[in-house]
Amino acid sequence: MAPRTVKTSIPEDSTIADAVPNLDKPVEYVRRVLEKLERCKRAHGDAQVRMGVRGRVECPNYLIEYAVENAKTGTRTIKSDAAYSGSTHRELAPKHIEETRNWSPEEMNITAVSALIGRLRNPRD
Repeated sequence: MAPRTVKTSIPEDSTIADAVPNLDKPVEYVRRVLEKLERCKRAHGDAQVRMGVRGRVECPNYLIEYAVENAKTGTRTIKSDAAYSGSTHRELAPKHIEETRNWSPEEMNITAVSALIGRLRNPRD
């Protein structure tokens, strides 16, 4: 197995899928993110995740969000559910959510993260 290239920064437009090669424990990390997404979907009917781009590449923080649609106008608004530590998967203080430069503008929905963990658990060689 080839040694992993050590990265020191996270590209600003990264997703969880982009981070997989640098994660310490990719299956466990993505599984824990998926747990948070499922909790959000049960509570709000929708869930997506954006990755933190200012933290550690081997376990980046992440932000769980959901969309709310206005029935009259049909417009969708994205609301933050919670931000989590990538190393402990514990909820971070709300001040972390507000700092928009912490988060990638790219998101992955719950379906994409479910597919990602499936590929990680059953790689096709």
